[in-house]
Amino acid sequence: MIGIGGLGHIALQFLNAWGCRVTAFTSSEDKKKEALAMGAHDTLDTRSPGALKAVASRFDLILSTVNAQLDWNAYLTALRSKSRLHFLGVTLDPLNFNVFSLISGQYSVSGSPVGSPATITAMLDFAARHRIEPIVELFEFAQVNHAVSHLASGKARYRVVLAQPGLL
Repeated sequence: MIGIGGLGHIALQFLNAWGCRVTAFTSSEDKKKEALAMGAHDTLDTRSPGALKAVASRFDLILSTVNAQLDWNAYLTALRSKSRLHFLGVTLDPLNFNVFSLISGQYSVSGSPVGSPATITAMLDFAARHRIEPIVELFEFAQVNHAVSHLASGKARYRVVLAQPGLL
C-alpha cells in the first residue's frame, strides 16, 4: 500500500482486518513506525535506492492512496504477473506507464470512487465489528486557521476535524 495518510491509515486497517498481509510503502521513518503499530506486517522505505527492485514480482495488489506523481513503472515491477495497481488517491498529473511492461506483466491498472449507499453501509458495519477507526486531531472552530496550517504543514495525523467547543 502506497501512502499512510488520511485515507491510507484506514485502508491499512481494513486490509489487516480482511486478513491480508500488508506492506506499507513509505518515505517517512515516523510513518513506518505508525504503520507497523496500525497492523502493517512490513514496510518498504521508498527513499531507499533499489527498494522496489528488491521486491520485484512480490505483490498481488498495490493500493495507492497518494495524490503525488510517482515512478509508477517502478511500482509495476513490484507486482506479480496478472496483478493490479489500484488508485484510491487522485494524482493531479497524467499517469505515465511503459505499455510494454503493462502487456508483458499482464498488469491491470484501475481506480474506484466512493461506493454505493449499500456498500458504504456494509463498510461501516465491518468497521464497527473490527473496531476500525480513523485517527483524528480535534480543533475547535475558533482554531480553524491553526488547523489549516497544521494540515498544510504535513504534520497532521491523520485527519483534522473541527468541532464546536464543548464537543471535544
